[in-house]
Amino acid sequence: MTTIKRSVIFSSLLALAACGGGSGSNDTATPPTQPESACANSSGVINAAALASENCEALSDYRLFQNPSDPTRNPNGGGIPYDLNTPLFSDYTSKYRFVFVPEGTKAAYSEQESFDFPVGTVITKTFAMPADTAFRGIDNETKLETRLLIRRQAGWAALPYIWNDEGTEATLAIAGDSLRQTVIHNGKQLGPFTYSVPDMNQCKQCHQLKADSNSSVSRFEPIGPKARHLNGNFDYGTEGTQNQLMFWQQAGILEGLPADLSTVDKVPVYQDSDLQSLGSKTEAEIQALAKGYLDSNCAHCHRPEGGASNTGLNLEYWRDFETAKFAHGVCKKPVAYGGGSLSFDIKPGDAENSILHFRMQATNPGDRMPEIARSLTHEEGVALVAKWINNLTGDCTNSQP
Repeated sequence: MTTIKRSVIFSSLLALAACGGGSGSNDTATPPTQPESACANSSGVINAAALASENCEALSDYRLFQNPSDPTRNPNGGGIPYDLNTPLFSDYTSKYRFVFVPEGTKAAYSEQESFDFPVGTVITKTFAMPADTAFRGIDNETKLETRLLIRRQAGWAALPYIWNDEGTEATLAIAGDSLRQTVIHNGKQLGPFTYSVPDMNQCKQCHQLKADSNSSVSRFEPIGPKARHLNGNFDYGTEGTQNQLMFWQQAGILEGLPADLSTVDKVPVYQDSDLQSLGSKTEAEIQALAKGYLDSNCAHCHRPEGGASNTGLNLEYWRDFETAKFAHGVCKKPVAYGGGSLSFDIKPGDAENSILHFRMQATNPGDRMPEIARSLTHEEGVALVAKWINNLTGDCTNSQP
């Protein structure tokens, strides 16, 4: 398996001054020689030199995929496709994810956090809007954007690329963008609505992580590639369907994976089509599905080390619900949100009067949660969380202030 090789680029400028004889009236100076951009580098299957140091204007300059206009299949350099058991909702888009780990290096396993990827790692995620969610697959979809996370010597760099109308090239959009879209879902047209491509500062807002709850310094970290989200099967085509964590280990890009996979947390799979089967689930199964959904969609901010740590709402999947109901929002009054006529983040047995449910359903920028990841309401996610809240018992008469 051929993978990216780490590259460090060294360049220097040489200033030349020409000194003439006589009066010097004809003296001229040679302008400084400009170094060639690494984006124009043509060596190697993948442009590792540019990945290491430059934010190229065109996504194709990095040569991550065999077909520069198709970042959904056939990666170069041993890139591996992956998926999450229950992904973050993004306006019903399809997402195509790949990870590229440099040859001879491995990501370090973590029980709860994203894996510690080596310098030179690239994670790609392409968002594509289906005309109708009943017919997914890139041949029935329009590419909107491809986001890169690149692990450089100084840390992670987040680069958003927007695809042109023809779908032939994606261009760097540091300031993000707003794209008018429509989609048919369950036979109903949604939109036109604004699909938002986040700017680089908004990327940092979601990806910031403090070392602990007492730290005032945050670092940029990936969100999705955690063991509990990857602990599931993926169809690798000719190589068959395999557990993703085992596949990564066998491919030589992951170390430290426990020998017994049953000891690794696993967020249960919840896709839109699973809505119809919620009625047959037990309360324990509904709670596991809801906690997994909230972990994927909310817990990267709503945790003691995240950007919304001041709210006191902590929604990590691994956090025990029975001993931490208040931290999950049960009978907890809002801290950073007015709440209007609603008094508690979660009011047991009453989703319609719970702030968590209301904000998941809302589309107004001042009310909706997550704040920047969506414009539409995720009907299936809202229904799942509503069923979980309505299953809860108890009252908030003696709730904490």
